[in-house]
Amino acid sequence: MAKRHIKLFRYYKEWIETYKKYQISEITYSKYDLTYRYLKKVHPDLYLDELTRQKVQMIINKYGETHEIETSKDFLHRLQAPLRDAAYEGWVSKDPTYKVVPTSRVSHKVTRAKYLEADEAEKLEKVLSKDHSIFSVMCDFDLRTGLRFAEVLGLTPADIDFQKKTIDINKTWDYKKGVDSDFMPTKNKFSNRIITIDDKAMHDLQYMMFGVKQDEPIFVKALTIAAQSKVSDRQPRQKYKKYVAVYNSTINVKLIEWCEKAGVPRISFHGLRHTHASILIANGVSIQSVADRLGHADTTTTQKVYIHLLKKLKAKDDQKILSVMNGLGE
Repeated sequence: MAKRHIKLFRYYKEWIETYKKYQISEITYSKYDLTYRYLKKVHPDLYLDELTRQKVQMIINKYGETHEIETSKDFLHRLQAPLRDAAYEGWVSKDPTYKVVPTSRVSHKVTRAKYLEADEAEKLEKVLSKDHSIFSVMCDFDLRTGLRFAEVLGLTPADIDFQKKTIDINKTWDYKKGVDSDFMPTKNKFSNRIITIDDKAMHDLQYMMFGVKQDEPIFVKALTIAAQSKVSDRQPRQKYKKYVAVYNSTINVKLIEWCEKAGVPRISFHGLRHTHASILIANGVSIQSVADRLGHADTTTTQKVYIHLLKKLKAKDDQKILSVMNGLGE
């Protein structure tokens, strides 16, 4: 059978649209789409029929220069199926992924920051605001509220008080069970709390609530509706029960992309929670109020996590104290 002279990124796009787009959830498909865009940007001149094991290994090595080993493993996994299919069709002489291994030159600590500074958070927020996807809204919402990932997923319309501009965090979403996920209790009794939210966060919720019943998880249902809208009667139904599976690893992939676009350090979804708290502390919000907002049992946990910021504030407070005392008797 004749080889197929087509650019790698074009073949990859064709393959994922044929074999993945209508068979997996929107969340999972976004990973494949991210791989396509990477191939198009970094390897635009590679052709399918010219691929060898060495060239594929070089692609992986290049990817591993800026990505963690686990991310590199996922990247290789998303390349293997389409390239093996190409070998099966005879478009390449042999499987070019044979014995290719994931590599990485960076560590977890290098690639992920714990939180963003206030100016960096502002840059990220601008990028998120321009992207109207469900994932971007989730990230923007968490940047403004500091909720845990499972708490964000567990929010229902019944938990929102639009007049008082508050949300009641009283349950979470057991997302680790995939399509069998359901509501579950919060981390502990101290995690049950009511917090105020700003106008933009409130708007984010309203934007997501269309078609969601009072007792349904807002973001999970929104993702499910989006996934269902992509499936026609002629296409196979996606493999989920009442709701699609939602994983933090999937949204972290997208968040890395947005961080790169904003020109800020990479953070995880949990890093948005840390960023939220850091901004509040840096702007003088009391440690007790921050602890209550985050759902910590007491301020001890909050102080341990944000001790570096508290030291900075202490230095500023020392200067204020001196200024006040020096002003006595003047």
